[in-house]
Amino acid sequence: MTSSALKERPVTFYSKGKPAQLLEGVVHEPELSKLAKTEVAPVIVLCHPQPASSDMNDGLTVTLARSLAASGMIVLRFNFRGVGKSQGQQTDGRLEPLDLAGALEVAMAQPGANPGKLCVIGHAFGAYIALLYAPFDPRVRTVVAVSLPLFRAASGFPRPFDRPKLFLTGEFDEICPLYKLEPFVEQLPGPKGIKVITGARHLMRGFEEPAVAAITSYVKKWASMPGV
Repeated sequence: MTSSALKERPVTFYSKGKPAQLLEGVVHEPELSKLAKTEVAPVIVLCHPQPASSDMNDGLTVTLARSLAASGMIVLRFNFRGVGKSQGQQTDGRLEPLDLAGALEVAMAQPGANPGKLCVIGHAFGAYIALLYAPFDPRVRTVVAVSLPLFRAASGFPRPFDRPKLFLTGEFDEICPLYKLEPFVEQLPGPKGIKVITGARHLMRGFEEPAVAAITSYVKKWASMPGV
């Protein structure tokens, strides 16, 4: 299916917290023929890399959104505060979890959203925010952390995420090499896995296709499992 067959709709929504910031995003809707009238779709929220140099239009983020929507899922990608047309100022991770909280609310409010199948996928800085927030929201059933900048969590996360999770890393990730990621993942509670993208570096430039294929495969398998 081509991306032109999928519906992409701009949305605005407020972050959690006070003062709330008005944020921008794009909802990717699955093709109607993929769903019966009585069916509901898994919901995926995508968090983009470092706000100082990236946004929701990052190549991997957009390609992934379209791939997951083509697989029958409702997908939201959005800009953190201070990025693009999103209000507010960047806080280097201090308040961005509130942006993700707001994004989850608007994503779950989409028609046909399955309240029992919510996944958060973050890339680089976005992976850090996903793992900061997800343990505190029981609606998040799985997390995919792409190129996690482990230096941001040198002393660990306030609460570990104990539900299913996948860590995607590049073979030549210069920010968090595999020898650092493996012991971190090993000590986490609950189901977990690591997928290495051969030849890729931290931002997966030029390796978007294998990265998207690996993530889509994982999410489709998770979505098909009842009660997970």
